[in-house]
Amino acid sequence: MSIVNRLRLPLLACLAVALSPAPAALASCEGLAAVTPVVEMSAGTHREISTPVAITRLAVGNPAVADVQLISERSFLVTAKQGGATNISLWTRCASQPHQRMLFVAGEATTALQPTPREAPQAVLPSQVQTDIRFVEVNRTRLRDVGISLFGGSGSRNLLFGSPGTAPGSVPVGGVEGVAQGAAFPLPDTGFNILWGGGSRKVLGALNALENSGFAYTLARPSLVSLSGQSASFLAGGEFPVPVPNTRSDSISIEYKEFGVRLNLTPTVVDRDRITLKVAPEVSELDFTTGVSIAGTTVPALNVRRTDTTVSLASGESFVISGLISTSNLSSVDKLPALGDLPVLGAFFRSSRIAREERELLMIVTPYLVQPLAADAALPELPGEELRHYDPSVFEILFSGQGAFQQPQGMSR
Repeated sequence: MSIVNRLRLPLLACLAVALSPAPAALASCEGLAAVTPVVEMSAGTHREISTPVAITRLAVGNPAVADVQLISERSFLVTAKQGGATNISLWTRCASQPHQRMLFVAGEATTALQPTPREAPQAVLPSQVQTDIRFVEVNRTRLRDVGISLFGGSGSRNLLFGSPGTAPGSVPVGGVEGVAQGAAFPLPDTGFNILWGGGSRKVLGALNALENSGFAYTLARPSLVSLSGQSASFLAGGEFPVPVPNTRSDSISIEYKEFGVRLNLTPTVVDRDRITLKVAPEVSELDFTTGVSIAGTTVPALNVRRTDTTVSLASGESFVISGLISTSNLSSVDKLPALGDLPVLGAFFRSSRIAREERELLMIVTPYLVQPLAADAALPELPGEELRHYDPSVFEILFSGQGAFQQPQGMSR
């Protein structure tokens, strides 16, 4: 064998020994294959994982599920982000293909589910509403009327004093020179009259004066119970006939018009603390002073106070749904031209009248959630029950009857 061949054999043996993995390295690669290929974690946690061989490269399949970070040559950190599954690839010197590990991440831990308590059944809302309406009207009037009347002539002395409604209307002045028999001196019946005069050539004078103050108070309190969401109406009054001529013939038909206290309403219970109320109250009365005549029959007019609105209130609350303040002033002067303007003496040739009227009107609504009385329950005392058997003697009426009867009562009281 040549010297070259001798040298080549030891060199090849050395290279073979150098290129072949050491026994320790072979043992490490075998340990990597034996590692469990599945990792389980919970979202929001992290774990350090070690390998028996050096890691040359590291990757994760779904970065949204987990994140991996190499912290040393043989270990890496896994941070679980959200629930899901992905894989982790490890490249080492043991093989050209990466070593695969499966990662399962459970969702974030939550508090233990508690059994949902059954909701207590809600109390049934009252379905009936009592609505009280109050009409309050105040009418104040004031009147002043002063006048002087004069008459000249001759005759006997006369003196007369009369209160309103008692004056005879006129005083005869017959017998006075220049005055025809049966003539009369007029006396107005609207005030206090004082008539004086005397002497053979008599001058008659009449003073008519009146100061009047009036006060009228009207109160109506209708109440009506109705079902929630349903309309109801109420009328306390009457109907009056109205003749209606027929345009096609001479016949006349009769129609009836309602008047009095009327109430139309529709309540809706929204919840226990709120009631929506559509209400249309009305108060009307007959007025013959402004009536008309139809086919020879006098038909009265109607003085009406009404409103129509929708409000929202709680049970027991009150609302002034409408109001009116009206003031009317009237002043008139009747006088003889020129003489009526004279100071002091002009009063004998002048008559003055001043009238003032003030009116106030309010409509107030109050709804209540109500329930019917239980069966066989004792009913409240009816209005006027105490006076049903009131029968005083003549002596009691004359000496002890003060008229102090009980106040009116009802559903609205």
